[in-house]
Amino acid sequence: MRSSYASRRGIRALMVGGLAAISCALMVSPSSAIDAANPEQPSAAKPAQSSYRPYFVEFRARSAASYGHMYVLYGQVNGHGEIVKSDIAGLHPAGDANDCENCSLLAWTLGHLLFVPSETGASDGDLEEKYVTARYRVMVDAATYKKVSAYIKQKKADKPMWHALMNSCVTFGNAIAENMGLKTPSSTFMEPKDYVESLRDLNGGKPQKALRFAAPGSASAEPAKPAAPAVPSKPKKQPVANISGSQAAAGTTR
Repeated sequence: MRSSYASRRGIRALMVGGLAAISCALMVSPSSAIDAANPEQPSAAKPAQSSYRPYFVEFRARSAASYGHMYVLYGQVNGHGEIVKSDIAGLHPAGDANDCENCSLLAWTLGHLLFVPSETGASDGDLEEKYVTARYRVMVDAATYKKVSAYIKQKKADKPMWHALMNSCVTFGNAIAENMGLKTPSSTFMEPKDYVESLRDLNGGKPQKALRFAAPGSASAEPAKPAAPAVPSKPKKQPVANISGSQAAAGTTR
């Protein structure tokens, strides 16, 4: 009797174990079955995105004779964060020059009443760090820089007229910021310093140090162009930002 009872218990245990094994097999997920049937199919990997952005667009405000001037310095940096290529865009009354102090003063004065001819490049004082009162710099990739550069080039080609209220250096810079998709102040009736600081705050920026220009003789800087024969002449205005800060002087209000 005892052996018969033990046999029945053993058979019952085997049946329960078999049923449990069958249940576990049926509960295997379809995805597991597919993976088992296709063991050579790897999961799709997302491509890694590089965070390196060698181009920049910097909105600047600087002091001048009155309420200041706003402009945009944009270009490329090397692996050390030094500027190797740059340009300046900023709307200001025509007539400014390095060898003429306050030569655009008349146009600037009339521009508070009438639209006057303008220039859209560098002006006196733009490269003097001691005159910079505010800055907001955005690092961008090559595709974004190409788009922004093309937009600025088009704005320069349009040859806009300057007006202190209707079409000023601030409205010019604001249009560039909007083209980049930045959050911009609700009004452009602001002094340049206030506008740049507001633009920085709206986009979560913090105070930034100035970028340094790469040494002309360094391997990371742009190749130097052959120098023309020295001919005595008056100093001429340099339209791009790839020059040392000591070559610029403070200008009048834009």
